[in-house]
Parts: sequence; C-alpha cells; structure tokens
Amino acid sequence: MITKLPVTQENYADTMVNVVEPFLRENGEEGFFDGFDGNKIHYESYKASDPKGVIVISHGFTESAEKFHEVSYNFVLMGFNVFAIDHRGHGKSFRLTSDPATVSVDRFEDYVKDLKILVKSIVLPSSDNLPLYLYSHSMGGAVAIQYLQQYPGDFKKAVLSAPMVLPQCNGMSPGVARALTTVLGLFGNKHKMVFVYNGFNPNYSFEDSNDTSKERFDYYHKKRLDNDIYKTSCASYRWVSEAVKVSKKNLDSERCKKITIPVLVCKAQVDKSVYGEKEDEFVNLLPNGRLVQFEGS
Repeated sequence: MITKLPVTQENYADTMVNVVEPFLRENGEEGFFDGFDGNKIHYESYKASDPKGVIVISHGFTESAEKFHEVSYNFVLMGFNVFAIDHRGHGKSFRLTSDPATVSVDRFEDYVKDLKILVKSIVLPSSDNLPLYLYSHSMGGAVAIQYLQQYPGDFKKAVLSAPMVLPQCNGMSPGVARALTTVLGLFGNKHKMVFVYNGFNPNYSFEDSNDTSKERFDYYHKKRLDNDIYKTSCASYRWVSEAVKVSKKNLDSERCKKITIPVLVCKAQVDKSVYGEKEDEFVNLLPNGRLVQFEGS
C-alpha cells in the first residue's frame, strides 16, 4: 500500500520536486499514440498499488498533463490508476503552429476523437475491467461534454471543473467574437495568434492570475519559464471560433439527455474565463447532474 503524504502548501515546491515528481516517475510512464489523423498525441499514466478504478484527465486550455501532476499524485494515493492526455496543441503533443505560445485546432471535435482513441486503445486494454471515471477542467470540460454525449457508456461517472460550456471572450460577446475570428482567420491566418494577445509573458504575476495559491503558481510558472512547450498562453483565430461554436452542442437538450451517468459540475464563485450561468443551464439538462459552487474560488 502506498503511504506517501498528500501535498500541502507548506514547502510546496520542495515537496513537488523531492516527493511528488520522483514518485510519479517511479510509478508511471509516458508515451505517444497516433491521433485520429496520424499525428502524435502525448499522454502520461500512473498506477496505484491496489487500484479500485481508473481516472482519465482532460486538461484545460493552455494546460497539459504536467499541470496536473499534483492531482495525479493525489488520485494514485486514493487508489486510482491515472491517464492524462496532452490535447493536441498542448504540452508534448502535435501542434498546428510553430509558435509555442499559440494553441490552435482545426475542429473542436478533433480533441474528442483523440481522447476516444486513448480510451479505446490504451486505457481500456490495460484497466482489467476496473470502472472508468472522467475528470476534466475548463476546455477539457467541453471536450468531456462532447465525449459523453457521443460515448455515454464509456465512463461510470464524470467530474467537470469549471467546464467551458461557453467561453468568455475578453469582454466581447461570443457571437461577435466568433464572427470576427472567423473572418480574420481567413486567408491563411486561422492558426495565428488572435490580435488581442501578446504572446507568453515571462513576467506574468500571481496577482494577475486566476490562482488562489501563490505556491502552486510559482512552481508551475517556473516550469513554463524553463520549457517552451509549457508557454502556451494564447488562442488562434480558429480556436476561438471553434470554442464558441461548440457551445451550441454543449447545450443541446437531446444530446445532453444521452449523458445518463452521474456528473458533478464544480463551479467557481468568480469566473472570467467561462460563463457560470451556462454551467447552470447545462446541469439542468442532465438526467443525473449536480452542481456545487466553491466559495472563494
């Protein structure tokens, strides 16, 4: 039985470097698989000593499996095997642009297709009939919604943390943002950084972030400074257009009725990235949905 202690904010960076990271290296592995179009998609996997289930992690916009190392560690301590994907355009996976700061995608559906391959070809064959659970955040929550609408029987339960049912667009209405990015993305510009961004900011501060833990912010920001693949911070014209477009499917009542498994939606008290009221609307469309707002988040 694994008896490592859970992570706390005290001496956070030291604990991550000297306890969590070595533990994950010892109990895990990383690899690549062919995405739906043949391009390489990266994933990480970690094994518990006596697993009672398997958790698949779908990360948020500009994040990666690396961002969820603390979460993966805690899940393993709780007795779950973990599989964490780097969605295309993120982390070590295939990218449509050479700019490390910019995330782009041809179609939002591409994320879902890749995740299905991971589950079918890698997770299920190695899971010994253990129950599967889906854990997602933000953009990864929208991927999760689309996945569950299409493949409702793959997972036993799902957790959606601040899911991107509908993204906020820098104060612009989603409809205007989609129309503008679609037009400006024409003539070879669709995978270029949206004009409102300035690229990765090495001086980005905790005070400017959405974080509530400075220790965790500092730890991951150092990783971003030291490694270009974690400097993703901006959206392409195509990404914004697709992210807004998918919201219609996210809130399609007939599609949502297919998600019959228990779904927990975790809502932030203050959220400037996604529309909280759309999270409420989504949960109300689910046969077995529950929403919990986290005060102070």
